[in-house]
Amino acid sequence: MKFSSLLFFIGCLTFANISSSQAQEVWTLEDCVRHAIENNLDIRNALINEEMASIGSRQARHNRYPSLNASTNIGNNFGRTIDPSTNQFRTESLTFNSWSLNVSVPIFNGFAIARSIKQAEYQERAAEYDTRQTIDNMQLNVVTYYLNVLFAEDNLDNALRQLEISQRQLERMESLIEAGVSAATEIYDLRVQVALDEERVVMAENAVEQGMLQLKNLLMLEPGYQMELDRPDLEIPETDPLLTTDFQYLYERALDNQAVVKSSEMQIKSAEMGEKIAEGRLLPSINFGGSLSTNYSNRGQEIRGFENVLDEFPAFINGEPSVIAIPSTVPKFGDQAYVDQLDANFGYGLGVTISIPIYNNLNSRLNVQRAKLNTLSAVNSDQAVRQSLKNNISQAQTEARAAALAYRAAEHSLEASESALRNAERKLEAGTATGFDLINSQNLVNNSRNNLLQAKYDYIFKLKVIDFYLGNPIVLD
Repeated sequence: MKFSSLLFFIGCLTFANISSSQAQEVWTLEDCVRHAIENNLDIRNALINEEMASIGSRQARHNRYPSLNASTNIGNNFGRTIDPSTNQFRTESLTFNSWSLNVSVPIFNGFAIARSIKQAEYQERAAEYDTRQTIDNMQLNVVTYYLNVLFAEDNLDNALRQLEISQRQLERMESLIEAGVSAATEIYDLRVQVALDEERVVMAENAVEQGMLQLKNLLMLEPGYQMELDRPDLEIPETDPLLTTDFQYLYERALDNQAVVKSSEMQIKSAEMGEKIAEGRLLPSINFGGSLSTNYSNRGQEIRGFENVLDEFPAFINGEPSVIAIPSTVPKFGDQAYVDQLDANFGYGLGVTISIPIYNNLNSRLNVQRAKLNTLSAVNSDQAVRQSLKNNISQAQTEARAAALAYRAAEHSLEASESALRNAERKLEAGTATGFDLINSQNLVNNSRNNLLQAKYDYIFKLKVIDFYLGNPIVLD
């Protein structure tokens, strides 16, 4: 492939990229973070857990209020049964209906309600911190994948530049061979180098696509979604104050801003409140209760009036049979109306219940021991979180300082390899070096550029990790 053909190919590729980018949406890091927060499933689940904790807190607060319940039932009885309206046995079927209203007011229950409210509030705050930590972790993941794409794109640019250089060297070698300065065999190594560089370009393009796909998956975007990443200025300063940050200061800042630490603290307070709740179950509890009730039966009767009747009794008067009639007044009954029965059968009651725990298979006392163990477990978890945070910060500082040294070393290596390449090109022009020597120098430059590019993005990410622990906003500038 001639150099002019390569330029035409690169020009077409650039034009195609420009044309396609016009239809693509440019995403900044802030756009990616915002979209991830709104759509990521882990964050959605964290928000659900936060809402559930909020519901638990509201439930705990409402437990201090009286409970009021109404009930009713309706049915038929067959055969010998008790009429609920008269409490008398009947042998015929009857239809019944009853109504009741019950109220229960907690007076004292070992301070369980007030402590349960505090425990629920601690759980709610812990859930809020868990959500914030999930968001922070997601933001750090977005930065990682975002930088991976930028690195892959820069690596592709390097591969294209290296291909262009190899093509130029191939054309130069052809000119030297035609001029009789170099042997014809010198061209074969350069042709192999061009082929290898073309393969690197293909691999770099695949890396860009793979990195973009990983970012889209993180953002819950369709694989075919067209997007382009904004490329901020990522110049590396000569010195960065983050590298000299005191470890103790960094650790204390992290304790203040890392949500996982705050959540752990809330879990300890919740467990301690659980101990007090369990201890309160050993005390007596007092509840006030009241009820209203009434009922109806289709066999219910009521007096509709009175009538005079003669009760006749057989008797003997002077030895002669006769009948004696005695007048009496008897009530007249009729079916009682539904509403009248409910009014007539209305009743109510009030009472106070005192429950004194004496022995219940050691449940209450064992619950106290369980609550104390839960507190110890929460304290141990908090210490593990703090120790893990301390280890991570120490490792982050060490890696950031090592990344800075690696970046500076990669800069010097690139300068040296470029100087060696220029020297190899001059020797090739003078006929004192072969194409193989030039390829070796070129590969050294290519490797040095790749190492510098990798060291650059690694250094940038390590600095962002330090920013993360300091509680600073993670931005690319």
